[in-house]
Parts: sequence; C-alpha cells; structure tokens
Amino acid sequence: MRKHASFITHLDFNRDGNALHSNCGGYELLFWDVMTGKQLTNGPTQFRDEHWQTWTSTLGWPVQGIWPECSDGSDINSCDRSHLTYSGHDNPPDCYYLLATGDDFSKIKIYRYPCIKRGSEFVLGSGHSSHITNVRFSNDDSYLFTTGGEDCCVFLWKVNKIK
Repeated sequence: MRKHASFITHLDFNRDGNALHSNCGGYELLFWDVMTGKQLTNGPTQFRDEHWQTWTSTLGWPVQGIWPECSDGSDINSCDRSHLTYSGHDNPPDCYYLLATGDDFSKIKIYRYPCIKRGSEFVLGSGHSSHITNVRFSNDDSYLFTTGGEDCCVFLWKVNKIK
C-alpha cells in the first residue's frame, strides 16, 4: 500500500474488514482492498454508501462540514465518530452519531455525524492550552479523551446524552 504522497495520518476499516480508507499529510483520501493490498481508484464511488467500523479520517464526504471557512487543510488534527447511535426513537431517521474534532486552536467540537454542511452547529469544549493532537470516544461513548500538544495533557470529558 504505497500510493500515498506523504505520511499516513488516519485510517479506518469498513465493517466487514475487507476494505479501508486512509488519509495522509498530503491531504489524500485513498481506498484499499485489504486482501490484495491494491488501491481502489473508484473508492469514492464504490464506497459511497459504505458503513465504516470507525471514522477517524478528517477527509471525506461525512466530515466535510467540520472545516471552518478559510482553513488551509491542516487546522483540524483529529476526529472520531461515536460508536453508538443516539436516538429519541428507534426509527433510523431519528438516530445519529456524534463526531468529535480537535484543532490547532485548542478547541474541541462535537457535531452530529454525518457533518456535511459547512457552518454546522456544534458543542464547543475548551481547556487545552495549545493544539489538540487527538480525540477518541470511549467504547461506550460515555467519555471523550483528548490529548494536547504543548500542554502534554490528557483530558477526560463526560459525554451527557440530552433527551
């Protein structure tokens, strides 16, 4: 799997484990067949309705709304989609995932996933004194872990479900 132009920053497997997508420092989103190791150049079309086991990639259709106006592509360092859907009802239209992001401005933002519209609403968290290097939900989505760059801190945030 040697097609990226730069270092790998994120990768996610689909739910079947037979495909993955990856981002790199050159802002590429590439798709791969896990069994053969070959790049799937038609990946964006082939996987447009794919359900991914995780979503940590900062690039892609379901996260295009996380990018602020005038960003240069390097402002958001990390994102993570929650594992469970949040629902007021059991019907799929009422279910949604959460998406957390960490950026260069020491801000944590939580959106609904997918986040496809620029300027989407978010819940803002702050506390780190410098850029956020990573964000991850706990397995049961009750906590969000964030790591800071220069402050070298790990924060634990309680995620409260609003009914």
